Order: sequence, then structure tokens, then C-alpha cells
Amino acid sequence: MRKTLFGTLAILAMAAVVWAGDVWKSKPYQQWDEKDVMTVLQTSPWAKVNVTPSGAWHPADTTPITGGSVGYAGGGNDTSHNNGAMPSQAGGSEKEASAGSSVYNIYWWSSRTIREASFRRQVLKGTTTQDAADNALKTAPDSYQILVAGQNMAIFKARGEDAFKNTAFIQLKKTKKKLSPSKVEFQATADGKVVGAIFSFPKKDASGEPSIDSDEKEIDFNLQVGDAWIRTLFIPKQMVDSQGEDL
Repeated sequence: MRKTLFGTLAILAMAAVVWAGDVWKSKPYQQWDEKDVMTVLQTSPWAKVNVTPSGAWHPADTTPITGGSVGYAGGGNDTSHNNGAMPSQAGGSEKEASAGSSVYNIYWWSSRTIREASFRRQVLKGTTTQDAADNALKTAPDSYQILVAGQNMAIFKARGEDAFKNTAFIQLKKTKKKLSPSKVEFQATADGKVVGAIFSFPKKDASGEPSIDSDEKEIDFNLQVGDAWIRTLFIPKQMVDSQGEDL
């Protein structure tokens, strides 16, 4: 009896840990406190924090961009520092490319859970009301969105939004399919400082079929910044809230 009791208590203790950890399943977002919000933004399946760019990595089925006539931000053949890079050019100055040494937080921004955490944080800080947050969350994004945020995003501001459409993609592990962003939008402070970049990917392909299958196992996000790559991955089967799959 004693052994059975200890076993039951152990199981209940483990369940309590899981329940407490998955706040996005355990209680409505309107009840989240600051700790709950930070749990979502720091340790949930939709959040990849402190991602460091890697200069040596490149996609397995491509070759590094070196030599030739192709210029890219921070590359040895990048001459844009002489006259400034235009949004349509794959260039940027060495100073701007130093942003590649920064760390970034990557979020699956189109998810209910991340958007709920973002709005709930605003409510807790007093910058919006709960009613306003509830109304804003009724409209879901019409595309998959990934947010890249960091303290040093000078290279993003210098290059412009359109330039980064050609330096990012997501790749699906099951089908090996690559998706390029249809749009890139910067987030900026009131004084114009860029603090984030939202990459939008279509939810359907040209034939009208879902661009990400429901049984996809892994989604890799890749972004070239300067001569380095930011890369991380998301696991769809883990990205589930109280309403189901949440992409």
C-alpha cells in the first residue's frame, strides 16, 4: 500500500510539473501573469531565444556565397560600403554586417499563443486594455509569420525590408520543400530604431494546397545576415495549445 501510495504521488508530482509548465494549455491567456507570459516568450515551442548566427554554415544543398560576381552583406566581394547598399542589392557595409555577431530571439509570430503572450504583456504593462487585446486576437494572420528580434539590428535598417526577402527561407523536413517569404516587415520604436523583422510565408501554394502539411515533423528557419546564417527549427507536433495545432 505504501509503495502504491508513493508511486501515485510521484505520478501526480510529474503531472503537476507538466501542467504548470504548459501554461498555454492550463489556463486562459487572460489569467496569465508576468511569469506566465515570460514562460511563453522564453521556453515555449514557439520561442527560440538567444540564437547566435553561424558564419560557416550553409544549406546542405547549396554552396557558400564566395567569390564570383555575387555580393552579399559583409562578403569579401561586397563593394557597397563605398556608396551605400540599395534595398535591391545584396550588400551592406562591414559595420552593418557586424550585426551578425549579435544574438536574436526567433518567434513563430503567427501562433495564437505568441500573440496572446504579446497582448497580455501589454495589458499587464497598462499600454492596452483586455477588451482591446481580445478584439485584436479575433483576427488571425493570413500567413505564417516568423519574427526575428534583436538588440542590434542596424544591418536590417540599412538594407531595408525588400532586401531580406531573398535571404530567408523555411525548409520542411518531410517534403524538403522550401518556402520563401512573400513579405518582410520591420518593427520599429517611435524613434525609428528597428527592433524586429516579421517574415511572412504563404499558407497555401500556387495550386491552393497547404504549404505545410498537417503531419510535418520539422520546420527549419534560415536567414542570412551579413556573412553569417541565423538558423533554428520548430517542431509542429509540440506547437499545440488548448485549441489544437497552433501555427
